[in-house]
Amino acid sequence: MARNPADTALWPAPHASGAVDATVHVPGSKSVTNRALVLAALASEPGWLRRPLRSRDTLLMAGGLRAMGVEIEEGVGPDGTGEAWRVLPTGLRGQATVDVGNAGTVMRFLPPVATLADGPVRFDGDPRSYERPLNGVIDALRDLGARIDDEDRGALPMTVHGGGALDGGTVEVDASSSSQFVSALLLSAPRFNQGVEVRHTGATLPSLPHIRMTVDMLRAVGAQVDTPSPAASRTSGGSRRAPCWAGT
Repeated sequence: MARNPADTALWPAPHASGAVDATVHVPGSKSVTNRALVLAALASEPGWLRRPLRSRDTLLMAGGLRAMGVEIEEGVGPDGTGEAWRVLPTGLRGQATVDVGNAGTVMRFLPPVATLADGPVRFDGDPRSYERPLNGVIDALRDLGARIDDEDRGALPMTVHGGGALDGGTVEVDASSSSQFVSALLLSAPRFNQGVEVRHTGATLPSLPHIRMTVDMLRAVGAQVDTPSPAASRTSGGSRRAPCWAGT
């Protein structure tokens, strides 16, 4: 197919006339940044995220945690260089509203956190977010003892009635539609009284590298995580060391 010469004028690609000597700073990872924010918010002492990715999804995650009472200070890192966010975990409060936008990590990772809040937390977002499945997280949290009002939609909007604690235990989840269902439960499990054992029941389990990322980051903050198979993971309660992650 012949290319219209006018198309190339839309973006004149830069080119070098000789050898290039440059330093390139690769942005941080959204997946790492949002997991790190949750783990820092649930830690027992303040932690740092150095060179986090600044994007709509990560700002929504930070905003959701702030709505529940977590302090997140933006500034320069502890070494005096580069942007950093200092996360000061506080008692999670209810009577809050979390805007998830259309961010899958926010709408799935924060409801387990909200079960630990002292009161109800409402979750809402963009119209498109109403179409995204949340039933895996909702059903699992109910099985673990949480109270959630979603009018039986298995989707947003919904309210999580935090009770300040959750016992945890063993739960079965069909994560065929999103591995984030598994990661969501594992990330908050160190704050559950008994931790959590997640058993995937679906025919397929997508995005295994993202579950491994979650497990590795949990271990980095001292959590005991057993993964006897790709379809089963257990995180023990109690370990909440302050994290310090650096973006790439």
